Formats: sequence, structure tokens, C-alpha cells
Amino acid sequence: MPAAVAVDLQGLSILVVEDTVLVADLVVDVLQEAGCHVVGPAARLDQGLALARTDGLAGALLDVNLAGEHCFPIADALAARGVPFVFLTGYGEQVLPRDYRDVPRLAKPFDFGQLLALVEREFR
Repeated sequence: MPAAVAVDLQGLSILVVEDTVLVADLVVDVLQEAGCHVVGPAARLDQGLALARTDGLAGALLDVNLAGEHCFPIADALAARGVPFVFLTGYGEQVLPRDYRDVPRLAKPFDFGQLLALVEREFR
């Protein structure tokens, strides 16, 4: 288990969309330790779209590439509902649609302290 920073995110409901099982499990564990309720994780586009409809989401962490499909339809669904999101990606800005180039993103591989700080800043 990665060492987490002392952050209290008690009660935040966070959607996790990540297709790498190990990364998804670690992200879920870190968020839960910080007090979050985790929705997912979803590993595929269709799963993420279904979970993006969940009521009460404070935010979402979206892996850009989901087994060869981009997560942008999920981002569209979240944006339409006013739910903030962050991209988790190893890709640069050029892969993002123009409308999403200002969305916060965390470059892989990332530090879990950075992840928690970003969740607190963007979703609290």
C-alpha cells in the first residue's frame, strides 16, 4: 500500500475509471483511506458511462485510454451534469480534444500524495 498524505476527503463520492487493474486497485485503496466513497472502478468505456450517471458524484478520475478507447464520452457525460473530472494519463495535451485541454491532468506514473492533493483541490 502506498503511503498516503494526511488528507481528509471524508464522504466525497469519486468515480474511478482506470483499465489497469493494479493502478485502479491502488487508487481505490488510497481514496478509501482518505475517507472517500469510491464508485467503480470501471475498466471500460461502457462501464464508465453507466457509472457517470451515479447521483452525488463529487468528481471523477478518468484514465484517457481505456483498452484502446478514449474516455471522452464519459467526460462529456460528466461535463453535461456539472461533475468535475481529472484526467490520469501518460499522454500529452495533444491527445485531448481542444475543449478539454484546460482540464486538470495527472501524468502517469504519479505520486499518490499528488493524487490526493488534486482530488482535494478539484473536488472539495
